[in-house]
Amino acid sequence: MGNHYTPHYTYQYPPQPYHSQAPAVTFYHPHEPHPHPIHKPKGGLGSNGCLRCICCCYNCLLLVIVASFVISIFFLLHYQPKKPIYELKDFAVKRFDIEGTNLETEIALSVLAHNTNSKIELSYSDDNSIDVSYSGTKFCSGSFPPFEQPTKNTTMVNVLLKGNNEVNQTFQDSLERDQILGRIPLEIEIEVPVKFVHAGIKWSKMDATMTCTIIVDSLKSGHEARVFYNICKVKLELS
Repeated sequence: MGNHYTPHYTYQYPPQPYHSQAPAVTFYHPHEPHPHPIHKPKGGLGSNGCLRCICCCYNCLLLVIVASFVISIFFLLHYQPKKPIYELKDFAVKRFDIEGTNLETEIALSVLAHNTNSKIELSYSDDNSIDVSYSGTKFCSGSFPPFEQPTKNTTMVNVLLKGNNEVNQTFQDSLERDQILGRIPLEIEIEVPVKFVHAGIKWSKMDATMTCTIIVDSLKSGHEARVFYNICKVKLELS
C-alpha cells in the first residue's frame, strides 16, 4: 500500500477547556513599537473650554450693549426729553489784583438752569468745569457741586471762581486799554455732564457745553460789573 500518514498529536497538561471560538490574542514585544500609536491632542479639552468661555463672555457683552442701546432709543422716542436751557444771570468781581506778573482773581457767577420737562428730572454730576478767559488767556476757573433738578423747575447755580496765574505785559497792556474804554470782552465756558432721570433711574447721558461772550465795564476788585453784552450758545451731545 502507499505511504500511510501518521497524525501527530500534541498533548497539553493539564488539559485546557475547550472554546468553540477562541479570541484572537496579539502579543507585542516590549521593545517593538506599538502598531497603532495613540496621538493625544496638543491643546487638550482645556483650550477648547477656555475658548468657548471667552466667546460666551463676548456674546454676553454684545447683548448688554445692544440692550442698553435699544432701551435708550425707546426712552428718547417715548418720553421725548427736552433740552435744558441755561442763562448767565450775574457776574461780580470779588478780587482782581495784579502784582508784577501775578494775577489773583475771585469772580462770583450765577447761572440759571431751566428744566422744562414734565416727566423727566435732570441729574448734574460734580464732573463739571467753569472757565473765564480774556484775550484767549484763562485767568479764573471753578466748578459747582452736584445737584438733582426736579421736573418743571428753574434752579439758580451760584459759583465762586478763583485764579492765580502769571500774565505777560501784553495781557496787562490790553486789559488797561479796555479798562479805560469801559468795554472788557470776556469769554465764559461751562462744561457739565447731565443725565435724564425717570422713576429714579438714570438713563441717557449728555454733555452740555455753554459758551458765553460778555462785555463788562470793569474788573476792579469789589465791583459788581455792569454787563453790556451777553450772548450764550449751548451745545448738547449725547454720550
